[in-house]
Amino acid sequence: MKVGIVGCGFIGTELSKFIDENNDFKLIGLNDIDKSKVDILIKNLNQKPKLMETDELIHKSELIIESASTEAVEKILKSKNLDKKHKKLLVMSTGGLIKDPNLLNKIKNCLILLPSGAISGLDAIKSVVGKIKSLRLTTTKPIRGLESAPHITKNRINLKNLKNKKVIFEGNLKEAIIGFPKNINVAATLYLASKFDDMQVKIIADPTAIYNTHEIEVIGDFGKIKTTTNNLPSENPRTSYLALLSAINILKNMKNNIKIGN
Repeated sequence: MKVGIVGCGFIGTELSKFIDENNDFKLIGLNDIDKSKVDILIKNLNQKPKLMETDELIHKSELIIESASTEAVEKILKSKNLDKKHKKLLVMSTGGLIKDPNLLNKIKNCLILLPSGAISGLDAIKSVVGKIKSLRLTTTKPIRGLESAPHITKNRINLKNLKNKKVIFEGNLKEAIIGFPKNINVAATLYLASKFDDMQVKIIADPTAIYNTHEIEVIGDFGKIKTTTNNLPSENPRTSYLALLSAINILKNMKNNIKIGN
């Protein structure tokens, strides 16, 4: 399978290394706004993918992996080369899929893959779509994973002097997207799985936290689903290491004839 990767940060680099060592895939193209990252990565791979513009990469790849940003997702969705029956798109920045729902709704042929990543219990939540009465996501993060978020800047929240954990945001998904565009992948994936419009999001900054913690509570006619996941941040403090492992698992399962879960 021919693979192209958009975004050569921590996750893009690690996925490139995995693909480089796997005979089921051929890494043909890389793209990043920082071309030096691409050059460095290519030098460390046995396969020698080419630096490509986004549209060329999409055109030549059977599997496109996005590991860059919500803006990159929107650019990929707008490409005339994407919506083909033989193509697959693996999206890491899932927030980019819901910023403009019209872009996603226009995709009819390309298979879009979303790693469950930092969300435990996602299969159970998918199975109760239409029966949910309330859904709440509470995310606790180390302060360096929240710095420079628009909500922090706009409200002049001083994270550096924080001594104890503090609720810095409570609101709906749309407000979370605006206030924390680089921290809402879990919320976005949860929304896409649940189809529940009234999801509430709480974000807590904790100066002593080691993990990114996501607590999910779903209540409905079926009863209650409650999960807690503690994820170690990756080299990028806004990204969990579990998100990378989940993406690798999707790649492994492409050749697996046993499928677990829905």
